[in-house]
Amino acid sequence: MIKFFRHIRQNIIMKNQNGKYLKYAIGEIVLVVIGILIALQINNWNDERIQKTNQLQLSKRLFDETNRNIANFNLEKITALKTKSSIRTILHLIDENYSKVNKKLIDSLLFNALVTPTIDFNNAVLNEALSTGQLANFKNDTLKNILYSLPTKLEQLKERETALFDDNTAYFVPLIYKHTSLRQIDYQFSGMANEIKKSRLKETDNRVLLRMREFENVIDNQYYLINRLTTNYQEVENLLTNLSKLLQEQIDVTQ
Repeated sequence: MIKFFRHIRQNIIMKNQNGKYLKYAIGEIVLVVIGILIALQINNWNDERIQKTNQLQLSKRLFDETNRNIANFNLEKITALKTKSSIRTILHLIDENYSKVNKKLIDSLLFNALVTPTIDFNNAVLNEALSTGQLANFKNDTLKNILYSLPTKLEQLKERETALFDDNTAYFVPLIYKHTSLRQIDYQFSGMANEIKKSRLKETDNRVLLRMREFENVIDNQYYLINRLTTNYQEVENLLTNLSKLLQEQIDVTQ
């Protein structure tokens, strides 16, 4: 093809046909420009195809990661709500006349109240997407806003989990060690009765905690912390649910 055009150009020059040569030159330039534009368009189509494929793969990975986190979150949320309910019940049972409270009930409530929930989130895919800037290619602004804000929300949640755990360790557990029989509680409710066996010491009435001002203060603060944490859990749950929905929509659109 190149030889063909060169031959035409040489014939025009040899015949000294300047007008025809000018038209030919313009035509050749136009053909070159058209060729460049076509090449650019093909390159753009290829880039868009690659970007679309990458977005689809990232969306699927984020979707799978989000759903795994939701599953883990739901399991731990049950524990958190159980802890909160037990702490609230203990708070309502605190009374000088503690003898009217069932012994086994207070032991079971103490067993549940001692548990501090900790949710293990796996954000490897999200962290990778954030560090590489891949999220900027997503078209849905609501989706991007959730993904950008999620690490901050999870950090706040982790801080509140830590606050509850630290308070539990510093104040609640020492009271249990000092004034109750932890073995008695574990023997009944931990599922390890056959392993730890029943204590041969004199049975302890764990209800004595219910008449202690220090215990009331500790339980009151524990309830404040667990209530704040479960509120945070609800916010994160809503965020993850919306994220999963938006990712599914983006996958459906991109495929």
